[in-house]
Amino acid sequence: MKKLIEFIKITSIGGLVVIIPIAIVTIVIGDTFKQLIEVTKPLTEHMPFGPLTNSIIAVLTVVFLIIAIFFLAGLILNTFWGKIVKSWFEAKLFERIPMYSTFKGLTQRFVGIESSDFPVVEVDLYGSESRVLGIVVEKIPDGRLMVFIPISPLATVGQLNIVPDNFVKKLDGSLPDMIKCVSQMGLEAGNLFKK
Repeated sequence: MKKLIEFIKITSIGGLVVIIPIAIVTIVIGDTFKQLIEVTKPLTEHMPFGPLTNSIIAVLTVVFLIIAIFFLAGLILNTFWGKIVKSWFEAKLFERIPMYSTFKGLTQRFVGIESSDFPVVEVDLYGSESRVLGIVVEKIPDGRLMVFIPISPLATVGQLNIVPDNFVKKLDGSLPDMIKCVSQMGLEAGNLFKK
């Protein structure tokens, strides 16, 4: 009973750590989207098109504005002073947020900003015919491997296992292929097993 309560507690905290940042980002983007729609309403109300076409034009304008804001923020952060401010914020604020470094690293690898040297593997975790997908995080000096096993559909949540080298088979797919497969509950698994 104690193990069950501990499992429920750890799993709930893991889900909470993933859901809260996603919810915050969704709320912020949703509110920004609504405010930009309100700002563009006076422009689109007097257009000679029908109400549906005016709404579509307003939505496309807002999407363009949001992309432009992200682009400008990225452009500013790539300047000399922007990099200094970004480093300061990361060191003083963001690094203290639980799982920030993990999300940042996975996101950068997923979009290809940071090269991924973590092999995607199939693991015989239980010594049976059942296999799980994993990512080799590090090789331990005694030859065993540290393997992260993600939980579908949340690729950033999972377990870290120490596995003997002979229980692991390297797959053809890349880390983005694996994240896509796990987050889509197994769809497009063919990208991991190309040969």
